[in-house]
Amino acid sequence: MIWLVAAGVLGNALRLRHRVTGLRRLPPGRTVHVLDGYTTLTAEDAAVPDHVLRAAADHARQDGLGMLDLVPADLPVDQALDLVRHVDPRAYRKDRFGLGRGAGYAVLVDSDALERSRTEPHGGLDAGEMGEATTRIRFYVGSADMVVAPFHATDRTAQRRAWLRSQALTLPPSVALPQTTYLAGAGYLLVLSGPLIDLWPGLGLVLLYSLAPYLVFAGTALSPADLHRAAWLRIARVPLTIWRTLRAPRTRWERRLLARREEARARYRAEIEAGVERYLGERRTDCPWCGSRDLAPHLVTRDVIQAKPGRFPLERCRGCGHVFQNPQVTPEGLDFYYRDAYDGLGDQSAEIILSSTTGDYLARARLVRRFTTPRTWLDIGTGKGHFCRAAGTVLPGTEFDGLDMGDGVEEAAHRGWIRHAYRAQFLDVGTDMIGRYDVVSMNHYLEHTTDPLAELDLVAKILDTGGLLLVEMPDPESRFAAVLRTLWLPYLPPQHLHLIPLGNLRKALEERGLEVLVEQRREARRGQDIAPAAAALVNLIGVDVEFPWRHPRPPGPRQYARALSAQLLALPLLAVGLTLDLLTLPFLRGSSNTYRVLARKQPA
Repeated sequence: MIWLVAAGVLGNALRLRHRVTGLRRLPPGRTVHVLDGYTTLTAEDAAVPDHVLRAAADHARQDGLGMLDLVPADLPVDQALDLVRHVDPRAYRKDRFGLGRGAGYAVLVDSDALERSRTEPHGGLDAGEMGEATTRIRFYVGSADMVVAPFHATDRTAQRRAWLRSQALTLPPSVALPQTTYLAGAGYLLVLSGPLIDLWPGLGLVLLYSLAPYLVFAGTALSPADLHRAAWLRIARVPLTIWRTLRAPRTRWERRLLARREEARARYRAEIEAGVERYLGERRTDCPWCGSRDLAPHLVTRDVIQAKPGRFPLERCRGCGHVFQNPQVTPEGLDFYYRDAYDGLGDQSAEIILSSTTGDYLARARLVRRFTTPRTWLDIGTGKGHFCRAAGTVLPGTEFDGLDMGDGVEEAAHRGWIRHAYRAQFLDVGTDMIGRYDVVSMNHYLEHTTDPLAELDLVAKILDTGGLLLVEMPDPESRFAAVLRTLWLPYLPPQHLHLIPLGNLRKALEERGLEVLVEQRREARRGQDIAPAAAALVNLIGVDVEFPWRHPRPPGPRQYARALSAQLLALPLLAVGLTLDLLTLPFLRGSSNTYRVLARKQPA
């Protein structure tokens, strides 16, 4: 046991050192130019000399960077560890699609990108405000990097919680127990148990743990001012730092976030007290896909993502296998359940999720590229345009437009990820698009619509002969759908109103004059199944106490204790889930949680 923990401590130190060595020093400036096209965002405790800013502008200009984070050379050990635990500098400078990251002191940003991001003010920001701005602005630039610069850092223990939360480095984002603190505490307890198991080897483990900061930082571009103190007093400092992190007064950014949550809590309380049953419409007696009246109960599901109240019956057509919500949620109900899922209080979480599936986006674009190089592409249900951003790197000559009901589609246009934003229902504006697009995509869109057949009718109408339609959606014939039932994440109630078997979609496309060119199941698989089901279970228990719809009043000690218990339960459950996912993967060759279809419009 002791040797296993020691191997973990040593391996982690070497991993972090590799990341630290990826940080480059800021080269000396070669000109006396002012920032010239760049603007600096600075924290309230950052004092960056003008010559450093000019040198940073030179460096950013030479490397064609849209964003450059300046890391103080003497960044304290705890802050430096927080940085490299979550960011690999080498990968960060190569990743065009990652989230904005840095040390949170000063960021040099392309002035045009900063203006488009509508970020104000530019100076005097607290740690949370700097984290939020850094994350947000990254979406508006094409390339970013971080360098070690010669200016001084400050002790930010009192702002550490806000910094971690603002960059979504928490478990989950709104819980006041940062993930870094949670994992650091777990590692600390493992090390501390060493001498209790075997005195002398255990003391050796404690010494290794204490000296690990030297192994991470010695001889690198980072020279923490408190390196010796942090190393030799580490056993005493770690619990003290955790305590100070959790007990620190709320920052300005945290107070503003809390005010937003409490405003939302009052609104949700009124809506829930009026009864969420009113959000279910009339039950239909026939299948919305084939018209059969031979319907059977399938499942009664719950909102496992946001954990908003309500029960949502799913029925299955015995004739065609179509699975649908019956009764459907009303338009007012959809507004209630979509609210704060992809925007508002859920904006940060949604950005993380949508930015983490770039591989899927690239695979879709490469599939289309096998058959055509489109001039124009309409992405229906585009959200904030994450797919279009990635697809543009595969098809750089293609002009992407996006359509969605939320304001995220307008944000996509601000970011430059799409050419034109349609904020509307496709059925309301689609007839104006006849003949304008070579490719139309409906990625994880049809399952959200109230009438998917009408959507297919219209898309077949607007495509010219030879035009392509790309569809990707959950596969209700997945083996795990039957095994995991209500915890199978792609059911996503109540947002997913329809789950369409692949054979049904194929037939519907052929009836509308579209020839299916490619069907993909295994290639379209999105993530795993069992681990997300475990996470959904923990979420239902109450891992996030700050959801304003879960409690009529602000959470107290009992709610936080329950959240902590859920977090402790999460690690073994997720570990088991991931293990089972890996063990079952070889047996799922013909089954997937997602399918992808590419079809071509045929001559009439």
